[in-house]
Amino acid sequence: AGFSVPRDGVEIADFRSTSSLVGHGTTGQPSSYGFTDARVVAGKSYIYTLRSTDFSGAAHVYPQTVEVTVPVEANATPVAAPTEFALHPASPNPFNPTTTIRFDLPEAATVSVQVFNSLGQLVAAPALNRSFSAGAASAVMLDGAGLSSGVYLVRMTAVGGSGKIYRQAQRVLLAK
Repeated sequence: AGFSVPRDGVEIADFRSTSSLVGHGTTGQPSSYGFTDARVVAGKSYIYTLRSTDFSGAAHVYPQTVEVTVPVEANATPVAAPTEFALHPASPNPFNPTTTIRFDLPEAATVSVQVFNSLGQLVAAPALNRSFSAGAASAVMLDGAGLSSGVYLVRMTAVGGSGKIYRQAQRVLLAK
C-alpha cells in the first residue's frame, strides 16, 4: 500500500498524507519513491528508518537505519526555533487507522500525549512522559486500529525545563 518514514523513532511522513510514498503494488518494474524532510535544523543529526504497509494493513519495519547530520553552512540563514509551545492539527483528520500529532517546543520538554473517548476515558497514550528536544514539528503517531469509529480528544501536556507547563487539546475523528 505504501511507505512511512520514522525519524528518531517518530513517524514524520506516510503514504496516507504524502503522495510520493504511495505504493505501486507488487510489480516486476522498478518503482521510485522519495521524501524530503524539510523540518531539520542545521548542525543536528537525525536517524531515519523505513516502514512499509501492505494492503492487509500489516507493517514491515526495515532494520537498516540512515543517520544524517545536517551541515552548518557559513552563508545559511539560521532556522528560527519556535518561541511558543504549539499543538498543530492532526494529519490526516479524519483518519483511519493512523494520524500524526505534531507540536513545537521552544525548549526541551517532557511531553505526554493522551487520547480520551467521548466519555472522558483514557483510551490511548502515544507519548507518556517522553523527553523531546526543543524545535519545530516534533511528532507522535496515534494508531486507532483498536479503537471504534468516533470523535476523540487528544490532549498534549508539555513540561519545559524551566518548569513552564503547556496544555492544549484537539478533536480527531476516527472513521473506519
